[in-house]
Amino acid sequence: MLKACGLIFPRSTGGQFRRQVEELSGEGHILWPVLLPLISVHGQVCGELDALDRRVRQLAREDETTRRLMTVPGIGVVTALTFRDTIDDPSRFKSAAAVGAYLGLTPRRKQSGETDTNGRVSRWGDRLLRSYLFEAASVLLHRTKRWCALKAWGLRLAKRNGMKKAQVAVARQLAVILHCI
Repeated sequence: MLKACGLIFPRSTGGQFRRQVEELSGEGHILWPVLLPLISVHGQVCGELDALDRRVRQLAREDETTRRLMTVPGIGVVTALTFRDTIDDPSRFKSAAAVGAYLGLTPRRKQSGETDTNGRVSRWGDRLLRSYLFEAASVLLHRTKRWCALKAWGLRLAKRNGMKKAQVAVARQLAVILHCI
């Protein structure tokens, strides 16, 4: 709406967004009667989102297993809680390596006679947890300053096979590590 009236501002979130809208339009602007209720709703939604975020962090702090899972580099509150709730009972897996297959982080295999080819990731299992683990692997490889063996392995793999495949492989390893914890 603002762009159509020639009011353009840079990307922003939360309180910055509201302040920039108020600064650009002001009370004398023709769109102000329409923008005022929208700004009010935006403020209420941001407040509720902050309250939910605090509640999720509190749930993570209260649970011993979730706190241990968050000690792994790249794993945050949401990923730890999602992993704990998705896997539920770790004893149902024969080995920790089976968790990667359960989550769809292993390559598909096509075998027939003498032919044996590896395909793309199977993508079976919980899509949300798989995406969280992929994001955690990305954080580990790109943003984590602390050096660890998994990060070194992932960066070596990225040089050979590309970053996306390395992130999937690191996500699979993160799932194995989290299962062992």
